[in-house]
Amino acid sequence: MPRSLLIKLAISLPLLAALLLLDQVPALEGLPLLALALGLGLLIMEAPRVRLRARGRANLAMLPFMAAALVLLLAFCKGRQMSQAALFVITIGMVFDILMVALAAIGEVTKRGARGLVDFLGLACAGLAAGCALSLIFLVGPGRPGGVSLAGP
Repeated sequence: MPRSLLIKLAISLPLLAALLLLDQVPALEGLPLLALALGLGLLIMEAPRVRLRARGRANLAMLPFMAAALVLLLAFCKGRQMSQAALFVITIGMVFDILMVALAAIGEVTKRGARGLVDFLGLACAGLAAGCALSLIFLVGPGRPGGVSLAGP
């Protein structure tokens, strides 16, 4: 394995494990699980990002991750009762994400025309598919500590 990949794994894997442990704190409202899913998405999309950057397509390099992040942010919010602060942070992330995707689309179509649009749509669909696969984390997420109670609230 290349040395840079080993360094990235040595840093990111303990960080992802710490986020998994932090998700057990109820006051954080599941945001560490969202950060964990986004981190996994970034790790998965590392190879296409490096390949696109090497080919001189820097404006499309982060597109698959940004599309996956949009799906993850939407899936995280579905069916949750969150505080206003958590919703504000997620909303800012979604707005930034949509702006970056739009700028990538505008730049690619302006530079390369229809071929750029096809490349953009292909990479965006790949990112959306990866985001859908990663969003399963929220359905099968780690359980909360404590016993099961049949008593009502």
